[in-house]
Amino acid sequence: MSLRRTLSALGLGLLATALVAGCLPWSVEAPSAARFVSGGLQQSWGVALAAQGRTEVVLLPLPRIVFQDIRLTEGNAGGPVLASGGSLSLQLGLAALLTGRVEVDSLTLDGAEVVLPQEAGDTRWSSASERLTHSIAGEDGDRPRRVILARCSVTGLDPRNGALRTVRDVDLTVSWPTWSESLALTGGFRWSDGSARITLAGLRPYALLSGGESPFTGALTWSTGSLNAEGSGSVRDGLKAVGTGRLQTHSLHRTLALTGGGLALSPFIEDFSVEGSFEAGSGQIQFPSVTVRSDGNSLEGAGSATFGPQRTAVQATLAAENLNLSPLLAGLLRLTGFDHADDRAWRARSLDLRPFTGGDLDLRISAGSARIGPVQLSDLASSVLVREDGIEASLGRANVRGGMVKGRVSLAAGESAAALTRVKAQGSFDGLDLGALLDDLGQARWMVGATRGTLTLEAAGHDVGALARSVSGRVALESEDGALSGLDLADVIHRGGTMAPGALARRNGRTPFEHAAVTLLFADGVGEIVEGRLASRTLGASLIGRVALADRRFQARAEVQSRTNASDGTPPTATQFEITGPWNAVSVRASADLHPGGDDALKSAAPDSIRRPGADLPLGLRAYAPANVSAAP
Repeated sequence: MSLRRTLSALGLGLLATALVAGCLPWSVEAPSAARFVSGGLQQSWGVALAAQGRTEVVLLPLPRIVFQDIRLTEGNAGGPVLASGGSLSLQLGLAALLTGRVEVDSLTLDGAEVVLPQEAGDTRWSSASERLTHSIAGEDGDRPRRVILARCSVTGLDPRNGALRTVRDVDLTVSWPTWSESLALTGGFRWSDGSARITLAGLRPYALLSGGESPFTGALTWSTGSLNAEGSGSVRDGLKAVGTGRLQTHSLHRTLALTGGGLALSPFIEDFSVEGSFEAGSGQIQFPSVTVRSDGNSLEGAGSATFGPQRTAVQATLAAENLNLSPLLAGLLRLTGFDHADDRAWRARSLDLRPFTGGDLDLRISAGSARIGPVQLSDLASSVLVREDGIEASLGRANVRGGMVKGRVSLAAGESAAALTRVKAQGSFDGLDLGALLDDLGQARWMVGATRGTLTLEAAGHDVGALARSVSGRVALESEDGALSGLDLADVIHRGGTMAPGALARRNGRTPFEHAAVTLLFADGVGEIVEGRLASRTLGASLIGRVALADRRFQARAEVQSRTNASDGTPPTATQFEITGPWNAVSVRASADLHPGGDDALKSAAPDSIRRPGADLPLGLRAYAPANVSAAP
């Protein structure tokens, strides 16, 4: 082989060796390399670099340098720490490097501890952020094409309460190729309450920072829900965005706990989603068209939300073709303890309103048809108003079994104690088919006929038991041209107070009436029947007694008297019945020992637990007995 060929082969071999060596990472001890890169970072970003470990250098295909056990500080080596530990990998621009400058094309921070501002007034990262913003806007310097955080931890102030908090396993990739106007961001992190992932694409930083608008597509997922949105936004006069989005969570209460925010009535809501168009800006978001789904219900309308420093305020007007309110009723029973058979469970249940008034709410709901358990309603119009000091729910109208129902309930927190709740309720109904309603409730259809009624009640207490013991007010029911089913009072009088034996007699028994009415006056949780009467062509009946709400007991006496006179001219004998027992096991028995007008007998038989103040006064004065009058010994 000639010398020329030998030299050519040797040159090619050396070139190949150099290329291979340039592509391999070389670990060197080069403190000067850290100082050289630190100077470039200080000039471009205002960040100083120090490295304690070995330095790894790769020359080809693009220069890359990796520092171990790094420390990044703001300004100079004595400035506030921005990140420490782990490794820092920098891919440098070849053209700038040949001229003795540092131009970072790509940055990867792996396994480091990133330190955000630790207290109010801490300005670390402010200088670096400002310089990077100018670089992105094209005002000066060059921008990196890719920034990667891998397996990092980030410590900073929790926006929910201002406490120091650390998130771990932070993986974040920000990519902005030189040939594209759009920036893309993907990442995730983990903290003690769960984990989350975020994706943002289509963002145009040049347009945003120059005062224009930029499109965006974003998604955020966490352990209890997700958020997706797309549209356009600007930062010229504060952050503003317009587009469409969807928020979905299978536990609204847990999601709010993660954010540290509050929403009115959130303990009642589990599955929840909001989907539609939005306009956001200046701490407020408008929903010109929105669909809200919860517990199988779908409602459409419009709304808005304002995010203040202390409270969130939500306004919405929603409508639905069909509305199932049974989950709401079940949640109400669960929170008040009435779903427990144990009396002590519901008596001791707190009535503190604070868990339900975490934000302001002005909600108006209408529905063509609605259902509460087995009860069907139509043409429903209702509203809910929540403020820091209370809750007010109004039923503007609803048709129930041929009748119109209206009502209003307000719950207010007491001024002296936050847990004390004052309740006021008022309502009315007219034309209600009581028998059909009893059928819906799975009860015996013991009364038929159109019924009307009114109620006005108020009470106060720290728990349900105290509330029941303080109820005062009035309840009145009245019915015309109806009938009692399953009971023939004329036959009962004829038999001396006993019913005909056999199921057939009970099934065919019927007592038509022209008028029936009952009025109860409540004081200190005990309702006294001050008026109870039934009148038909053949007989009349009266009812007196008391209802104890706290003890769930009923004690009364009914008197039934025929209107026909005996052939010898003597007045007919009245048949009397004692009705006593707990609400779910009331017993009825004829009483031969009680005489018409014998209110003293009932009074003496009534246990102290259901006696109310003024019970020893004449009937005409009982309605006016003040609530603070103590019972006679």
